[in-house]
Amino acid sequence: MSAALLSLLGLLDAAYLALERVTGGPIACPIGGGCETVQSSAYALLFGVPVAYIGVAGYALLLVVALLSLQVGNLGGISLDALLLALASIALLAGIYFMYVQIVMIGAICFWCAMAALLDLLIWLAALVNWRLMRSGTFFLTVVISSPRRAKK
Repeated sequence: MSAALLSLLGLLDAAYLALERVTGGPIACPIGGGCETVQSSAYALLFGVPVAYIGVAGYALLLVVALLSLQVGNLGGISLDALLLALASIALLAGIYFMYVQIVMIGAICFWCAMAALLDLLIWLAALVNWRLMRSGTFFLTVVISSPRRAKK
């Protein structure tokens, strides 16, 4: 559940940046003032697509997989716990890369991008803990009681 909630926060973060990209309005940067610099840099596009749009799609996918993994163990023979961890790993690597680009290449840090990178780390940690618990067969009592899927394992 924590991965789903964190993914929802990431989705809202990315949606805000995507909306500002569409409207062309100024970005509210609570700390530091580097948001405009980062968002107007050449690195704000990846293969011609705004990074914010990619973030919306990525967080939406993480959210869907996290919610599905609460109800079913496998989908088409694929473990949703493992898929969530794989997607969270990709998001974490992307977050690390984009923080590197901000600090080293651009020389400015976007508050919203830094929050997304932090959310990526937290989602990855939640997915890792979940995956490890599912592999070890160790369950918290509340998880076993509240989730029929996990109780059957």
